[in-house]
This record gives sequence, structure tokens and C-alpha cells, in this order.
Amino acid sequence: MKVFGAIAGNCRLVVTGATGNTGSRVVRALRSTNPRLSMLALVRRGPSVDRSEMRQIQELGVSINEFDAECPHSIEKLLSPSDILLEMANLRIADVLLPVAQRAGCRRAFCVTTTGVFSAFNSYSKMYRDIEARMRESEIAVTILRPSMIYGNERDHNMHKLLAFIDRFPLFPIFGDGKALMQPVHVEDLAAGICSAVERNETGEFNLAGPRPVSYVDLLQTCADSLGRNIRFMNIPYSVATAAAAVLERVPRFPISREQVRRLAEDKVYDIEKSVRLLNYSPRELATGIADEIARLRSLGLLRRSR
Repeated sequence: MKVFGAIAGNCRLVVTGATGNTGSRVVRALRSTNPRLSMLALVRRGPSVDRSEMRQIQELGVSINEFDAECPHSIEKLLSPSDILLEMANLRIADVLLPVAQRAGCRRAFCVTTTGVFSAFNSYSKMYRDIEARMRESEIAVTILRPSMIYGNERDHNMHKLLAFIDRFPLFPIFGDGKALMQPVHVEDLAAGICSAVERNETGEFNLAGPRPVSYVDLLQTCADSLGRNIRFMNIPYSVATAAAAVLERVPRFPISREQVRRLAEDKVYDIEKSVRLLNYSPRELATGIADEIARLRSLGLLRRSR
């Protein structure tokens, strides 16, 4: 654990995104395995901040400093050259914080980005690729960690909604044939991968996705089977969906565009061999992860009990 050997001396881990779905798990895991690790959590000031999560993080002995997301340069005075940055908030924050950390003399950072950089659709991926390019050009040595679609509990924005829908309705609409591939990652496995990268002080770029690709329709069927529900699929041709989006995307704030519809047909498959080899990364199978999430959601009363 090269990094923690250094931190045990005069280094400190500065974390963003510590109150988030993934970040809170990373902070807990790092504190559990390294009780003397010095950590500072930078939390964006605002009404959306999870105060309960902040208190729990503080109870772990992690210092917290709130900053204005509109003026992130204000944190420069909080940083020292021996600090190591772990950025888990979002890419736009990372894009601003890295130059700030560089001016403060920091020399090491770990940044969580996204597998969205691999999308062939420029309006979706170009910003991500540009930010990653600036990370590589930074004088700070940056390790890039790319999660795929994250699932695993009530705070995810993907599987939770799918499960809730399938739990209530027997008919599920699908654009196209549903054979596009995807590779979701359980939040606990993602947190373990991030922790391992930091603990091992690995450099380079790592994809943190599920163990293998599955088709969208197989993912939905796995959800239904795990819930104990019957499900039928209603296929909507992409041409119909694209034509509808072409009209509706002109409506202010309409949530889907033609390109987003086309992206649903794009395979989202990622090579995790390097993560397995260097990070000892071992993500759980999708069926296991979905069963774990269902059990948690049911325990919280967010899904119906099995029949």
C-alpha cells in the first residue's frame, strides 16, 4: 500500500464526493482499513447537501470543509503540496480542481470519470474526452478510474427505477430489439476498485465495470426473475422512437433527444482485465447484484415483498 505508507507520515487524502452514493462507501472503506489515515472531505455548499451523510462522515474522524461550487478556487488555501486528491464528485468539478491543486503544489490525484468517454456520439462523450485529455496533460500524476452504469441501492438512478417499474407493471417498452450490450457495476464493487487503486498507488487508466456484458433484454429479464414477476416486452422500432424524439426535442426541457435514442442501440462493453490484474478487482455477477439490491429495497419498503 504505497500511498498509505506515505500518508501515514505527513500526507493527507483530500476527497470530493464523500457524501455521494459511491464516495461515502469509499470513505468508510478507507477509514476501516486505515484508521489513522488523515482525510479532508470537500463538500459543495448548497441545499442539496446530505447533512445526515456529512454527520456520519464526521463521526468517522474525517474533517469536512464546505466550498462554493461557483468559486472552487477558494479551496486552494486549504491544500498543501503533500496532499493527495481523490475526486469523486463530478468531472466538471475535477476539471476545475486539478489546476487549483496543481497551483497548491499537489503531485498526485485519483479521478473518477466515466466509461461514457468511449461513446461514439460526440455530444455525449466529447466533454468527457476533453476533460480526460486535460488530466493527462496536468503536471499532477492522475490515475483515471472509469465506472460504467452504477447500481446497487436506493440511491442509484438506474436499476432502482427499472426494478420499481417491473415490480408494478407486467409490460415493459423497449426501443429496438433490446439486444444492445451493457456492463453495469455494483456500487460496492466500484468502491472496492477505487479503494484498491488508491491503496496500491496504481497509475494509469482503469475501467470499473461488471464482470461481463449482458443485453438490455437479458438485464430486464434478470430483474423480473429476481423479483418473482412475469414480464412481457413491447418493442418500439428505433425509427419510430427517433422520429418522435425529433419532434419532441424541440419542446423546452424535454428529457430525450434523437441522439439519446440512438445511444440506446450502442453497445457499452468495457475491458476490465487491467483492473482485475492490477487492482484485484472482482465484481459480482449481475444476478447476484440485482438480488442484493432487491433485498435492500424491500427492507426499506421501496419494493413490494415477494409473492
